[in-house]
Parts: sequence; C-alpha cells; structure tokens
Amino acid sequence: MKRFLLSIFLVAVSAIFVFAQKGNTYPVVVSFQSICCGVPDNKPVMDLIKSFKKKNRIKRIAVDNIGPMGKEGEYYLAFRLKEMSKAQKVKFIQQLKEIAPAMKDQGSAKIIENITLDKSSLYPRASLTTMVL
Repeated sequence: MKRFLLSIFLVAVSAIFVFAQKGNTYPVVVSFQSICCGVPDNKPVMDLIKSFKKKNRIKRIAVDNIGPMGKEGEYYLAFRLKEMSKAQKVKFIQQLKEIAPAMKDQGSAKIIENITLDKSSLYPRASLTTMVL
C-alpha cells in the first residue's frame, strides 16, 4: 500500500514538474467559469466521459484538472485524448460542445480547442492534477 501511495505521489509531482518546465498542448479543454457565485457542476462532463468510454470500448481517459484559475474556483479540465482514434477525438469534442451550453447553473463552461498551457499562462496558485477515469 505504501508503494502504491508513493508511486501516485511521484507521478503527481513529476506531472507538476514537467508542466512547470514546458507547456502542454491539449486538443480540447473545458474551462469552468464563474459568473458570481462559483462554477457549474462538472457532472455532465463526467457522465459524457463514462458513456463515451462504454460506447467506444475505451478503458481509460486521462484528464488534467488545472486550477484554481481565479478567485471563485474556476478551473480547467484538459484532455490530451491520446487514448482515442482520430474519429473518436472528433466525436468526443463534438459531444463536449453539445453539452457545454447547458452547463449554466452558477457559471458557464467554455470549450477551447487546440490550446497550449504553460505555467506563465496560468493563475499563480494553479496546480495540475491528473485523473484517470
């Protein structure tokens, strides 16, 4: 158990170190933005990932959670999409674009394609956490 926790910690630290050294290019990023009182729930995105994985028989999808990006909890969910074929990437991005307008409970969600993020373009307190879903 200790080895497992240590390996998780080392992966997280190395991801932060690599991210700080150079920018990462992402095919698609979901930017959760606040209007006044927080950001919208990410449940529609998580539900999409779950159903997309099942429908396309993808074992895992890695997501970089980058934040906070502001004072009210704004953050990014950044997708590298290396697990997907070209056609699957196009379909996944299209489906993200379809659900984003409905995510307006407290703030909004914006889809950004082909973006390079580096430490200098982020909020000073921002950190990167990789989730495997």
